[in-house]
Amino acid sequence: MSAGEITIADARLRRLYDYWLGKKGARAAPSREDIAPQEIADVLPWVFIMERVGDRLRYRLVGDAFREIYGARLIGMFLDEIDLDHITAAYIGEYDIASRGPVAVARQWKFVKTDGRHLEYERLILPLSADGRAVDRFLCGAVGFGYG
Repeated sequence: MSAGEITIADARLRRLYDYWLGKKGARAAPSREDIAPQEIADVLPWVFIMERVGDRLRYRLVGDAFREIYGARLIGMFLDEIDLDHITAAYIGEYDIASRGPVAVARQWKFVKTDGRHLEYERLILPLSADGRAVDRFLCGAVGFGYG
């Protein structure tokens, strides 16, 4: 996707996306080392970082606001271990899409956790690459709305 093709409704996620674009420059994706938390302190509560561990994805860092949206600590958990209702395959598949481009992926999600909580949020996935070729991590953001 080019910048013109991605739709991001939330201003905080748009800020994170613009920051990532600036760090990316002409490269396919910036590295984790390019990301300076102090430069995005205003959006850090909604930020999380996913890392590849073999064929799986693990939460490496989780901002407090995102943790509150989901309702669990998440750090150290694998994405395929968490409660995503019926959307697990599609949800994980978006990381594959982001890896292949590499491209930014934004989408709004709505599902019900097994505890009965309804979750609605917009998520942004931004690929990161240590070697400039293979995507090894993802800088992500998620902002909840209308959840309960």
